[in-house]
Amino acid sequence: MTVSARKFAYDNDEALEISVERLKKLDIVTGDEIENLYESLSKTIAETVGYLEDVEQKGEEIAHMQNGLIYVLADLVESRDKNTGDHVRKTAAYVALIMNKMKEKGLHADELTDEFMKDVANSAPLHDVGKIVVSDTILNKPERLTDEEYEQMKMHTTAGSRIIASAMSLVSDSGYLEEAKNLATYHHERWDGKGYPSGLSGEDILLSARIMAVADVFDALVSRRSYKEPFSVEKAMSIIKEGAGTQFDPEIAKLFVDSVEEVRAVTVRHESMSMGE
Repeated sequence: MTVSARKFAYDNDEALEISVERLKKLDIVTGDEIENLYESLSKTIAETVGYLEDVEQKGEEIAHMQNGLIYVLADLVESRDKNTGDHVRKTAAYVALIMNKMKEKGLHADELTDEFMKDVANSAPLHDVGKIVVSDTILNKPERLTDEEYEQMKMHTTAGSRIIASAMSLVSDSGYLEEAKNLATYHHERWDGKGYPSGLSGEDILLSARIMAVADVFDALVSRRSYKEPFSVEKAMSIIKEGAGTQFDPEIAKLFVDSVEEVRAVTVRHESMSMGE
């Protein structure tokens, strides 16, 4: 009984189940205080396991609610921009696809942990949250922006950084918000250093932002805007390929272009959803 108690593991569901079964198999029946101790230990373990399962369930419910709130916030921002459609959901799907492909190929294995991938995927919808400070006139202008208007549009990156930093100051565990801040701030940086707001280049740009840059531009290309018709997937992919090594991380751009059929499937799926099919 002592050995079983010492070996009891709470690390994961499988280890927990094995430990519970090991304790049950003892089936101590001595008719004295040893049996009483065994029954007390078994009861305590059962209650603890039940508590852990309840905590896990509550944690999943909170995470689900949190992700729902993220999309609500992103939708509120996106609703002001009549050009973007289902942009936040599509870009999040492209980001997840890119990360999964990178993991399959063993790229950036030190950074692409399960926690990193989860945080980036969950926070991707917030990459344009800073557009809340950009006027409706600029967001929905049907023509090319003037230089002055473009400068105002560019402010959505630093505004998004401030908004998410403010949210981070209100919680003890910022978690995914750290990646949300990275995406909001740096998704318009360019591989060649000609992006904004900081003019970062190459691998000085955070990996999550380099991934988001490809997803963000591709979706803008294949989506209808008030000032343009949507490009075909093939045309958009040729533009991504052309931008490899200048606008985009060449490794990520190539991987994305090579995954054209899976990318197309994501695009078609979201188009069908938006039409209510």
